[in-house]
Amino acid sequence: MKVRDLTGSRAMQRNGAPLLLTLVIFSLSLATCGPERPAVSRTLSETNRAAIGALDTAFVQAWLRDDTAAVLRLFHPRAILLPPGATPVEGLSAIRAYWWPPDGSHTRITGFTREITEIDGTLDLAFFRGTATLGWVYQKDGKETAQTSRSTDLVLVAPDSSGKWRIIRQMWTQLPP
Repeated sequence: MKVRDLTGSRAMQRNGAPLLLTLVIFSLSLATCGPERPAVSRTLSETNRAAIGALDTAFVQAWLRDDTAAVLRLFHPRAILLPPGATPVEGLSAIRAYWWPPDGSHTRITGFTREITEIDGTLDLAFFRGTATLGWVYQKDGKETAQTSRSTDLVLVAPDSSGKWRIIRQMWTQLPP
């Protein structure tokens, strides 16, 4: 059996002591996963699933109202967007700049529907997946262009410090028209 380096450092491996640390961590992880420990349900309840569905509804409605602050409130402080074909957008200020750039342009969502096909996870980290149809008008320098897209979406959600579900990762892939 191959044991993974849990220390994350090759320099530490060469010293010999990290092997002992790795074995201790491995042993502790086995001890905490053993059958002697009573099982505590960490799965999502129907109430959690409803709250996650309501989070998505609030997200869609905030976009349709063109309410920047309401959209951003739905994100976890450590949120990251994973747009198709682009580098990750990390943190709330970067997400704001990505969707509401300071270059004088404006995107107004004219239609947004999402059909959720799955909600699952644990009480610490959950996800929903579905398909979305989005319509918008992009305005810059007095010119307007209208566009639409369809996508497959995957959104990871986690509770914030108050226990409310927030978007922690969001990714989407465009579907053919």
